[in-house]
Amino acid sequence: MTYPDLPASHPALEEDILRIWGEEDTFHRSLRARDGEPEFVFYEGPPTANGRPGVHHLISRTIKDLVARYRTMTGHHVTRIAGWDTHGLPVELEAERRLGISGKRQIEELGIAEFNRVCREGIFTYKDDWERLSLRIGYWLDYENAYITCTPEYIESVWWALSEIERKGLLYRGYKVVPYCSRCGTGLSSHEVALGWATVVDTAVFVKFHLADDPDGARVLSWTTTPWTLPGNVALAVGEDIEYAKIRVLDDSEASKKGSTARVGEVLIVALPLLERTLVHEYEVIETLSGRDLVGRLYDPLFPGAVDGAGSETAWTILPADFVTIEEGTGVVHTAVMYGEDDFRLGSESDLPKQHTVDGEGRFKESVPGGLAGGHVKDTDVERGIVAWLEDHDLLYRSEKYEHSYPHCWRCDSALLYMARDAWYAQTTAVKDQLVELNASVDWHPAETGSGRMGEWLANNVDWSLSRDRYWGTPLPIWVCDADPAHRE
Repeated sequence: MTYPDLPASHPALEEDILRIWGEEDTFHRSLRARDGEPEFVFYEGPPTANGRPGVHHLISRTIKDLVARYRTMTGHHVTRIAGWDTHGLPVELEAERRLGISGKRQIEELGIAEFNRVCREGIFTYKDDWERLSLRIGYWLDYENAYITCTPEYIESVWWALSEIERKGLLYRGYKVVPYCSRCGTGLSSHEVALGWATVVDTAVFVKFHLADDPDGARVLSWTTTPWTLPGNVALAVGEDIEYAKIRVLDDSEASKKGSTARVGEVLIVALPLLERTLVHEYEVIETLSGRDLVGRLYDPLFPGAVDGAGSETAWTILPADFVTIEEGTGVVHTAVMYGEDDFRLGSESDLPKQHTVDGEGRFKESVPGGLAGGHVKDTDVERGIVAWLEDHDLLYRSEKYEHSYPHCWRCDSALLYMARDAWYAQTTAVKDQLVELNASVDWHPAETGSGRMGEWLANNVDWSLSRDRYWGTPLPIWVCDADPAHRE
């Protein structure tokens, strides 16, 4: 059977159907035809209209339209509200590009009011492109009543939601380690971090921590893939039940070829199960000891003066910790309180000094020696400077290249730094069980989405860091008294 009146090509057929829908106002007629029927309300997760739509948007928008059409066919009145995301980093980054500037320092030199004016000016740059795309693929939305995130009405709705969270006692200010973008100058939520992982090759170092009171002059070996955190080191963590070995170097001829600086007669301490994986020279075990035997031992700071340990009786000592494993490394965890979640928790429990060696731009502070002050911690030359300091001070056992997955800013691609920062949080962990229970009641298609991605995210949920240290966004309606002991500059 043939249909001689139909266009010869599929694009022409689609355009003919779109023309008929437009002439007959099919979308709005379909809504009127279901007046009074059970409501199915769809609010679109809004795109950012200062960026062009791409091919990948066709899939998500087609799926959204499919659900709405199905609900219409099952007798529902389907309210389809379009939306525009006009706040946040996507808009700010585009404004920076338009202005030819980069980073918070240059934004503030320009003036926040002027910067926000440029942000507002560009929020709908590609609005027509988005609407044309939606129309062309047959995606029905009510653009006449779209919600816009920078309007007073929308901001007030966010404030209402925050007030409800606060009323339930779930809004709090916290000072803890968050994934932080030093270029954008703000912390990110766990959801944002999930969008920016990349496989990278970093320099991993095995560091020799010189015990201050050991008769053999032993050095404790620790391993890290983030050399930039070493100036902030204030403790070493061991597992109390892990068995450690004190070894003496017997032959360094082959080791030197593998980049090791170990010398004949030098004494090192490593977890016994990790000796073969860690050491690259001939050795003899002269003593075995448990982690308990190491707890409380004092060692020399790696970068003297970088952190002021005055007032802390635990600074630069070996501490017990439940997060130490023998899965990799040396069985000894280098602890920089301000730059790791486990580190920060251990520091709080053990009264370690809490001082930053890195500023908000990701640069070493003046207290850091070795010519490192002012350098960005992820800069290649700075990293080489850290390794050189370790070599010059007999602190480096060896280094290696290590391939692993590392989080990056999903907007600017900068490597994130885990840093202790002030932030406001919604205490989502308080309702974790309820969230998991409700998710299990959802009829997910495909089922593994609910049990996998969504289910695993909820099961491992952490409190939502909802504040950002930026300029163009919904302002938090929170006032803090300077006399509040929780207030921090």
